[in-house]
Parts: sequence; C-alpha cells; structure tokens
Amino acid sequence: MKILYLHGLESSVGGPKVEYLESIGHEVHAPDMCWDVGGNFVSIADHCAYEDDVDLIIGSSMGGYFAYELGKMFDIPVLLLNPALHSRSIEPEVISTQNADPLVFLGVGANDDVINYETTLDYLDEHANCFFRGNYFKGNHGHQTPLDFFQKVFGNTEIRLNKIKQNA
Repeated sequence: MKILYLHGLESSVGGPKVEYLESIGHEVHAPDMCWDVGGNFVSIADHCAYEDDVDLIIGSSMGGYFAYELGKMFDIPVLLLNPALHSRSIEPEVISTQNADPLVFLGVGANDDVINYETTLDYLDEHANCFFRGNYFKGNHGHQTPLDFFQKVFGNTEIRLNKIKQNA
C-alpha cells in the first residue's frame, strides 16, 4: 500500500510508526511538515495530485487535520490519530478545492489533554459522511499515540480497506 504519513506539530519526520509501516512492506512518504512556517499543505497536495496513487493518508494531531483536508480534496481514505480538527494552537493555511467524503478511520486517546476525543467524535459525526463509529478506536493513552495502539488501529484499517477493494 502507498501511504502518506503526516506527523504532528511537535513531532519530527520518520519515527517508529513510519519504520513499522515500512517493515511490513508498505511504501511510505513522510514529509517534513514545516510547522514552524505554518505547514506545507500546498506541496503535500501537489504530491497527492502528481505522484503515484496514494492509498491511505495517515495523520497525527495537526498532521491529522491536514490528512483529513487532503482526503476530502482527493477522495483518499484517512487514518486520523488524535486529529486537530478543532482546538488547534495554530491555523495553517489549507486550500481545499474539493469536498469528497473520504472514508475516515480514527484512533484517539481517552486521556488526551490536547485534543478532546469526544469533541472530535462530534465533529466527525457532523462533518464526515463516511465516518462510522465501527472505524473508531479509543486507547487509554494521552496525546502521543503509542506504537502498539497504532499497530492495532492500522491493522484494522488495512483489513477493512482490503475488504472494500475485494468487493469493488
């Protein structure tokens, strides 16, 4: 699977989640999000538009916000980890030209003191036509997503996307 992985505001490029995805055979593009200059939404959108087909966009925190907007722009499924769909500490420039309804998978931490997961659920219930509570997982962690929880959520996402492809 070709995956675009977008890290969060206080995270850096790569890391254990990207290494895990690559170790199980996925092709991962994980750009530096350049949050110090407000993010690089346009260049990442260009990557989605002009590079080989992206099968899944994964985003954590602020990267989850970008992932969701890119998913809407290009109708690509998204896996959002404690996404900053609300309560952002910065407002990066996001240019959205399309409003598709991408399939949304979600992993949140019940003890997240940065992004309230209940507000995230309400937001997705109201704004995302292809968000289903069966595609939502809640762990007992805070804002940082532990690798074992990520592996569980990603594994479920991969199984469901494969079933959709088989039935298409």
